[in-house]
Amino acid sequence: MSSYRIGIAFFYHESHSFSPLKTEIEQFVQEGYFVGTEIYKAYSGTKTEVGGFLDVLKQEKQVEIVPLVCAAAVPSGVVSSAAYYTIEKQMLHALTHAGPLDGLLIALHGAMVVEHLFDPEAHLLGQIRSCIGNNVPIATTLDMHANVSEDMLTYTPLHFGFKTYPHVDMYEQGVNAARALLTQVKESAIYYASLKKLPMLLPSINMRTAEGPMKKMIDLAKQAEQEADVYNVSIFGGFPYSDIPIAGASVLVTALNPDTAETTANTLASQFLSIKEEFIVDLPTVEEGLQTALKLSNTKPTVLADIADNPLSCGSGDTTELLEYMLKLNMPGTLFGGLYDPDSIKHCVQAGIGNYVSLSLGGKVSPEFGKPVEVEAKVVALSEGEFYNSGPFNQHLKVNVKGAAHIQVGELDILLIGRPVSANDPELFRHIGIEPATKKIIGLKAKNHFRAAFEPLVGSIIYVDAPGVASNRLTTFKYQHIPEPIWPLQDVKYESEKRRKEKWMH
Repeated sequence: MSSYRIGIAFFYHESHSFSPLKTEIEQFVQEGYFVGTEIYKAYSGTKTEVGGFLDVLKQEKQVEIVPLVCAAAVPSGVVSSAAYYTIEKQMLHALTHAGPLDGLLIALHGAMVVEHLFDPEAHLLGQIRSCIGNNVPIATTLDMHANVSEDMLTYTPLHFGFKTYPHVDMYEQGVNAARALLTQVKESAIYYASLKKLPMLLPSINMRTAEGPMKKMIDLAKQAEQEADVYNVSIFGGFPYSDIPIAGASVLVTALNPDTAETTANTLASQFLSIKEEFIVDLPTVEEGLQTALKLSNTKPTVLADIADNPLSCGSGDTTELLEYMLKLNMPGTLFGGLYDPDSIKHCVQAGIGNYVSLSLGGKVSPEFGKPVEVEAKVVALSEGEFYNSGPFNQHLKVNVKGAAHIQVGELDILLIGRPVSANDPELFRHIGIEPATKKIIGLKAKNHFRAAFEPLVGSIIYVDAPGVASNRLTTFKYQHIPEPIWPLQDVKYESEKRRKEKWMH
């Protein structure tokens, strides 16, 4: 008979306050909405946080796993109140009817924003506490881009942030959270947490952990974890597109005594602040990026990454500037995708494989970032849009893009998809018969996560500064609720005010 009953749950969304695409319950259903035992089929054997929870708990003979609710949607605009409260209500209902729990594991993102609710993760944890009481241990996993709040720490000190970007350690952090929770449940271990919020709103383009300033911070975090009594250190870059009072970078230290947690957090926070300038980068225009790509003599493909329309940064996946330039290039061995355009997919299905069809590509969701492009295209292949990731990021997870079409316009191969999904895994292309490794230039709707699977296949990677809701230029957004002052926007605001005064004086 099991001695410990451990609940598992998942509520995940990264919300862009300036995106026109509000996130409704349909988006959660499309990406992944599982209740009870459905969770086993969806996440067993996957390199995800929940996959990590399951693997650790299954090894414990005295543990009964209690699957509750798992809901995730692709990053987009703020979550509607109706969607959030539907999922929260189901989560609380599942908890209420689950019977007594000895612990709870929940995978969160940390950058969800809901209509009229700036800190939904803290709100959810508070509601969960009202169901299970204050004595049941809770452990969470959090994305590296979480906007963490002090309120979250009032409900549990156990929060495990990803240490890699691309996020290829989601499974490992799920394992760490599960092990920490079991230690608390079995041994009554006591943990203390110290959170240091930093006045920095950092663009995530330069947060990769293979090199650069975030690698420095993660190395320091791992070094600190070797110290006595330090249990876990998480470095959060924050999500800069969330216009909320808790936006920004932070350091979270969990330790076996409060003084160690506080001292370590202060030291790391100071080091984080000291390298803030290193996170700022300037990117080439689309035209400049293409010209650079044409000059390279790589034997492997060169990638142009349209980061401002990356769906995992809440881009619509249908902006057209990079597409237009690649169409004008009209060079053999070029590939663009995936472009979100369900309307064009319908026209391709009606035309049939091997036939030509007139299409108006992209530019339907966010025409302000590029109007639709009129083309005559050959339909090469069609699919239902289902595949399993083969790369390290979300490995083995089933993905459904709600239909796909491979078309050719001149010399350019284009992949159309039925919902906005970042091109983070080559199976997005391979499942319909496109091998990206054979191309010369590839235009991707992606940012950093795609590197985990694509770096072995490609040569150079060029980020381009095309228009889009996830632009690297944070000064293009009209923030109203972020903390003030906050770097680097405080410097921009100061310079703007200085120029205004100088103009008035003259």
